[in-house]
Amino acid sequence: MKPLKLGLRVWFTITSLVSFLAGWMLLSHAGKPTPLIPTSSSSDNTTTSDTISQLAPVPTLAPVPSLDQLVGTSGSSSASTIQSLPSLPSTTSNNFFPTFRGRGS
Repeated sequence: MKPLKLGLRVWFTITSLVSFLAGWMLLSHAGKPTPLIPTSSSSDNTTTSDTISQLAPVPTLAPVPSLDQLVGTSGSSSASTIQSLPSLPSTTSNNFFPTFRGRGS
């Protein structure tokens, strides 16, 4: 049994190293990703600034309302923004008592 364990450990080690090196070589020869903003030579700085100015601005989100604004004491205006949870019918909640019946041993 001991030679089998030793053989499996050697086999796993060799295959792990070979697969790691193969993956490393595959990734090293893969195409390089293009940059988000293309770079240009130092003599062409105006083109870069024009490209940056032509990019669409990043949209901003509205600020998140605070808890005081959501709960608030104003009553009707804050109640319209918070939706209450649906209630279950009363017959379902009164009659539903799960029982576990077993035959015993």
